Amino acid sequence: RLKKLAVKALKLNHRTPIEELWNTIICQDTFKVLDFLPRKSIDLMIVDPPYNLTKSFGQSTFKEMGLSDYKKWLDKWFKKTIPLLKDNASVYICADWKTSIAIPEIVGKYLLLQNRISWEREKGRGASNNWKNCLEDIWFFTVSKEYTFNINDVKIQRKVLAPYRDASGQPKDWSDSGKYKTRLTCPSNIWTDISIPSWSMPENTNHPTQKPEKLLAKLILASSNKGDVVFDPFLGSGTTAVTI
Repeated sequence: RLKKLAVKALKLNHRTPIEELWNTIICQDTFKVLDFLPRKSIDLMIVDPPYNLTKSFGQSTFKEMGLSDYKKWLDKWFKKTIPLLKDNASVYICADWKTSIAIPEIVGKYLLLQNRISWEREKGRGASNNWKNCLEDIWFFTVSKEYTFNINDVKIQRKVLAPYRDASGQPKDWSDSGKYKTRLTCPSNIWTDISIPSWSMPENTNHPTQKPEKLLAKLILASSNKGDVVFDPFLGSGTTAVTI
Protein backbone atom coordinates (compact mmCIF):
# COMPACT_ATOMS: atom_id res chain seq x y z
CA ARG A 1 0.00 0.00 0.00
CA LEU A 2 2.75 2.49 0.90
CA LYS A 3 4.61 1.72 -2.33
CA LYS A 4 1.57 2.88 -4.28
CA LEU A 5 1.21 5.99 -2.11
CA ALA A 6 4.93 6.79 -2.35
CA VAL A 7 4.46 7.82 -5.99
CA LYS A 8 2.88 11.03 -4.72
CA ALA A 9 5.35 11.56 -1.89
CA LEU A 10 6.99 14.96 -1.43
CA LYS A 11 10.11 16.25 0.29
CA LEU A 12 10.04 19.76 1.69
CA ASN A 13 12.92 22.17 2.25
CA HIS A 14 10.98 25.41 2.77
CA ARG A 15 7.69 26.70 4.19
CA THR A 16 5.02 25.40 1.82
CA PRO A 17 1.44 26.71 1.35
CA ILE A 18 -1.40 24.34 2.13
CA GLU A 19 -2.59 24.39 -1.50
CA GLU A 20 0.55 22.49 -2.50
CA LEU A 21 0.09 19.87 0.22
CA TRP A 22 -3.52 18.91 -0.40
CA ASN A 23 -3.96 15.12 -0.79
CA THR A 24 -0.23 14.46 -0.62
CA ILE A 25 2.19 12.32 1.35
CA ILE A 26 5.45 13.78 2.64
CA CYS A 27 8.20 11.16 2.87
CA GLN A 28 10.54 12.85 5.33
CA ASP A 29 11.65 13.04 8.96
CA THR A 30 8.73 14.41 10.99
CA PHE A 31 11.06 16.40 13.25
CA LYS A 32 12.35 18.30 10.21
CA VAL A 33 9.24 18.65 8.09
CA LEU A 34 7.10 20.23 10.83
CA ASP A 35 9.10 23.45 10.40
CA PHE A 36 8.02 23.66 6.74
CA LEU A 37 4.26 23.21 7.18
CA PRO A 38 1.88 26.21 7.03
CA ARG A 39 0.70 27.75 10.29
CA LYS A 40 -2.96 27.56 11.33
CA SER A 41 -3.78 25.10 8.52
CA ILE A 42 -4.82 21.83 10.20
CA ASP A 43 -8.41 21.01 11.21
CA LEU A 44 -7.78 17.49 12.51
CA MET A 45 -4.53 15.80 13.54
CA ILE A 46 -4.42 12.05 14.14
CA VAL A 47 -1.23 10.82 15.78
CA ASP A 48 -0.09 7.22 16.14
CA PRO A 49 3.49 7.70 17.41
CA PRO A 50 5.91 4.88 18.22
CA TYR A 51 4.98 3.44 21.58
CA ASN A 52 7.85 3.11 23.99
CA LEU A 53 8.89 -0.30 22.65
CA THR A 54 11.93 -1.46 20.72
CA LYS A 55 10.42 -2.12 17.31
CA SER A 56 11.55 -1.90 13.70
CA PHE A 57 9.55 0.14 11.19
CA GLY A 58 11.02 -0.61 7.78
CA GLN A 59 14.59 0.71 7.79
CA SER A 60 14.16 2.55 11.08
CA THR A 61 14.14 1.18 14.64
CA PHE A 62 12.60 2.87 17.65
CA LYS A 63 14.39 1.86 20.86
CA GLU A 64 12.70 1.66 24.24
CA MET A 65 13.76 4.35 26.72
CA GLY A 66 12.95 5.36 30.28
CA LEU A 67 9.56 7.01 30.82
CA SER A 68 11.20 10.36 31.58
CA ASP A 69 13.13 10.29 28.30
CA TYR A 70 10.03 9.19 26.41
CA LYS A 71 8.16 12.21 27.78
CA LYS A 72 10.98 14.47 26.59
CA TRP A 73 10.86 12.85 23.15
CA LEU A 74 7.08 13.28 23.01
CA ASP A 75 7.27 16.92 24.03
CA LYS A 76 10.10 17.67 21.58
CA TRP A 77 8.08 16.98 18.47
CA PHE A 78 4.54 17.63 19.73
CA LYS A 79 5.10 21.27 20.68
CA LYS A 80 6.17 21.89 17.08
CA THR A 81 2.69 20.88 15.87
CA ILE A 82 0.82 23.47 17.98
CA PRO A 83 1.37 26.43 15.60
CA LEU A 84 0.03 24.29 12.73
CA LEU A 85 -3.40 23.79 14.31
CA LYS A 86 -6.42 25.95 13.63
CA ASP A 87 -8.18 27.52 16.62
CA ASN A 88 -11.02 24.96 16.36
CA ALA A 89 -8.81 21.94 15.58
CA SER A 90 -9.07 18.50 17.18
CA VAL A 91 -6.25 16.07 17.97
CA TYR A 92 -6.34 12.32 18.61
CA ILE A 93 -3.27 10.52 19.98
CA CYS A 94 -2.93 6.73 20.19
CA ALA A 95 -1.06 4.99 22.99
CA ASP A 96 -0.67 1.62 24.65
CA TRP A 97 -1.23 1.07 28.37
CA LYS A 98 2.39 1.79 29.26
CA THR A 99 2.90 5.05 27.35
CA SER A 100 -0.65 6.28 27.86
CA ILE A 101 0.16 7.93 31.19
CA ALA A 102 2.58 10.29 29.44
CA ILE A 103 0.06 11.68 26.97
CA PRO A 104 -2.18 13.87 29.18
CA GLU A 105 0.83 15.15 31.12
CA ILE A 106 2.72 16.34 28.04
CA VAL A 107 -0.05 17.20 25.58
CA GLY A 108 -2.21 18.68 28.34
CA LYS A 109 0.29 21.55 28.58
CA TYR A 110 -0.81 22.74 25.15
CA LEU A 111 -4.36 21.49 24.51
CA LEU A 112 -7.69 20.85 26.24
CA LEU A 113 -8.35 17.21 27.13
CA GLN A 114 -11.86 16.18 26.05
CA ASN A 115 -11.90 12.40 26.47
CA ARG A 116 -10.03 9.11 26.56
CA ILE A 117 -11.22 6.38 24.21
CA SER A 118 -10.42 2.80 25.17
CA TRP A 119 -10.18 0.51 22.15
CA GLU A 120 -10.31 -3.27 22.59
CA ARG A 121 -7.46 -4.25 20.27
CA GLU A 122 -8.00 -8.00 20.38
CA LYS A 123 -4.86 -10.05 19.80
CA GLY A 124 -4.40 -13.76 19.21
CA ARG A 125 -1.54 -14.30 21.62
CA GLY A 126 -2.07 -14.96 25.31
CA ALA A 127 0.11 -14.25 28.34
CA SER A 128 1.16 -17.03 30.72
CA ASN A 129 2.28 -14.83 33.62
CA ASN A 130 0.28 -11.62 33.17
CA TRP A 131 -3.06 -10.28 31.93
CA LYS A 132 -3.40 -10.43 28.17
CA ASN A 133 -2.76 -7.00 26.70
CA CYS A 134 -5.54 -6.11 24.25
CA LEU A 135 -6.33 -2.48 25.14
CA GLU A 136 -5.14 0.75 23.56
CA ASP A 137 -6.06 4.35 24.34
CA ILE A 138 -6.93 7.15 21.95
CA TRP A 139 -6.71 10.52 23.70
CA PHE A 140 -9.02 13.26 22.39
CA PHE A 141 -7.82 16.88 22.67
CA THR A 142 -8.96 20.19 21.20
CA VAL A 143 -7.26 23.56 20.79
CA SER A 144 -10.26 25.39 22.26
CA LYS A 145 -13.81 24.85 23.44
CA GLU A 146 -15.03 25.43 19.89
CA TYR A 147 -14.50 22.32 17.75
CA THR A 148 -16.17 19.98 15.25
CA PHE A 149 -18.00 16.90 16.46
CA ASN A 150 -20.48 15.33 14.05
CA ILE A 151 -22.38 13.15 16.47
CA ASN A 152 -24.97 11.96 13.93
CA ASP A 153 -22.25 10.60 11.65
CA VAL A 154 -20.95 8.21 14.30
CA LYS A 155 -24.08 7.09 16.13
CA ILE A 156 -24.38 3.35 16.63
CA GLN A 157 -27.42 1.18 15.91
CA ARG A 158 -28.13 -1.10 18.87
CA LYS A 159 -30.76 -3.67 19.66
CA VAL A 160 -33.44 -2.34 22.03
CA LEU A 161 -33.83 -4.49 25.14
CA ALA A 162 -36.79 -2.59 26.58
CA PRO A 163 -38.89 -1.24 23.64
CA TYR A 164 -41.10 1.31 25.38
CA ARG A 165 -44.05 2.94 23.58
CA ASP A 166 -45.67 6.31 24.14
CA ALA A 167 -49.30 6.88 25.10
CA SER A 168 -50.44 6.48 21.48
CA GLY A 169 -48.65 3.14 21.17
CA GLN A 170 -45.88 4.42 18.92
CA PRO A 171 -42.24 3.36 19.46
CA LYS A 172 -40.48 5.74 21.84
CA ASP A 173 -37.07 6.59 20.38
CA TRP A 174 -36.63 3.29 18.51
CA SER A 175 -37.63 1.70 15.21
CA ASP A 176 -39.12 -1.66 14.35
CA SER A 177 -37.54 -3.25 11.29
CA GLY A 178 -39.47 -6.48 11.72
CA LYS A 179 -36.80 -8.86 12.94
CA TYR A 180 -35.15 -6.47 15.38
CA LYS A 181 -36.13 -3.41 17.34
CA THR A 182 -33.22 -0.96 17.17
CA ARG A 183 -32.19 2.48 18.35
CA LEU A 184 -29.50 4.90 17.18
CA THR A 185 -27.39 5.70 20.23
CA CYS A 186 -24.55 8.11 20.91
CA PRO A 187 -21.14 6.40 20.73
CA SER A 188 -19.28 5.85 23.98
CA ASN A 189 -15.56 6.06 24.73
CA ILE A 190 -15.30 2.25 24.89
CA TRP A 191 -14.84 0.72 21.44
CA THR A 192 -15.30 -3.04 21.14
CA ASP A 193 -16.53 -3.29 17.55
CA ILE A 194 -13.29 -2.68 15.63
CA SER A 195 -10.87 -5.53 15.01
CA ILE A 196 -7.24 -5.26 13.95
CA PRO A 197 -6.54 -6.08 10.28
CA SER A 198 -6.02 -9.84 10.04
CA TRP A 199 -4.00 -11.65 7.37
CA SER A 200 -7.17 -12.47 5.42
CA MET A 201 -8.37 -8.85 5.17
CA PRO A 202 -7.57 -6.81 2.01
CA GLU A 203 -6.32 -3.88 4.09
CA ASN A 204 -3.74 -5.97 5.96
CA THR A 205 -0.04 -5.08 5.54
CA ASN A 206 3.17 -6.30 7.16
CA HIS A 207 3.42 -3.11 9.23
CA PRO A 208 3.90 -4.16 12.90
CA THR A 209 1.41 -1.67 14.40
CA GLN A 210 -1.17 -1.10 11.67
CA LYS A 211 -4.39 0.66 12.66
CA PRO A 212 -7.67 -0.46 11.03
CA GLU A 213 -9.38 1.73 8.45
CA LYS A 214 -12.65 1.59 10.40
CA LEU A 215 -10.99 3.18 13.43
CA LEU A 216 -9.57 6.06 11.39
CA ALA A 217 -12.86 6.51 9.58
CA LYS A 218 -14.68 6.92 12.88
CA LEU A 219 -12.32 9.68 14.02
CA ILE A 220 -12.42 11.47 10.67
CA LEU A 221 -16.22 11.36 10.43
CA ALA A 222 -16.65 12.69 13.95
CA SER A 223 -14.06 15.45 13.97
CA SER A 224 -13.78 16.85 10.44
CA ASN A 225 -15.97 18.22 7.69
CA LYS A 226 -15.75 18.03 3.92
CA GLY A 227 -12.82 20.12 2.71
CA ASP A 228 -11.00 20.05 6.07
CA VAL A 229 -7.27 19.39 6.34
CA VAL A 230 -6.40 16.13 8.13
CA PHE A 231 -2.78 15.61 9.15
CA ASP A 232 -1.02 12.43 10.31
CA PRO A 233 2.62 13.11 11.31
CA PHE A 234 3.44 9.39 11.74
CA LEU A 235 1.80 7.82 8.71
CA GLY A 236 2.91 4.25 9.43
CA SER A 237 1.16 1.85 7.06
CA GLY A 238 -0.75 4.69 5.37
CA THR A 239 -4.16 3.96 6.89
CA THR A 240 -5.09 7.61 7.36
CA ALA A 241 -4.24 8.49 3.75
CA VAL A 242 -6.19 5.50 2.42
CA THR A 243 -9.22 6.16 4.61
CA ILE A 244 -9.54 9.82 3.66
